[in-house]
Amino acid sequence: MFTLLRRGLVIAAFIALLASNILTLTWSAATAALSGLLGALGVSTVHAQLETRNRTQARQLAAQKKRLALQQRQLRKVGGNIRARTVKSAAANIGSLPAEAVPLLGWAVVVGVTAYELTLACDNLRDLDSLYRDMGIDPEADREVMDLICNPDLTRDGRLWTGAPERLHRDYGAFQAWSRGQANGEAPP
Repeated sequence: MFTLLRRGLVIAAFIALLASNILTLTWSAATAALSGLLGALGVSTVHAQLETRNRTQARQLAAQKKRLALQQRQLRKVGGNIRARTVKSAAANIGSLPAEAVPLLGWAVVVGVTAYELTLACDNLRDLDSLYRDMGIDPEADREVMDLICNPDLTRDGRLWTGAPERLHRDYGAFQAWSRGQANGEAPP
């Protein structure tokens, strides 16, 4: 009788284990329930470890999505700023062309438009530098290059300014002589 009882328990245990295997492999609720039951008994299960890992990855994914959305907003803002500055620069460049041809005044227009375009270029570089730094893409821009563009020292090369009024007067005189010659039908020098 003891042997019969023992065989019955072995068969019942075998059937119970087989049924639990089938249920846990085919029904996720049974897997979660069995894992919870074993977890309550202090047994670590693969299902519990996977659930923990999934929750951790879900938090990391949410954080990544938040960072991506922030970076996309920053990129749209910087891109819009650069686009607007490029349009302004092109408009200033094209709009200044007739004034650049006027003697003496043309020099002032060229200098003014160049200064304006350098300001726009500097703002573009600053925006890109900030965007790169915020995104962790690239190290900061070379400070020396930024200073050359954003804070040009036009007086450091004395040759540029030495004698400028005399050259302007001479060039304007040459232009006047040429324009008088053109009016008389002479060939340009």
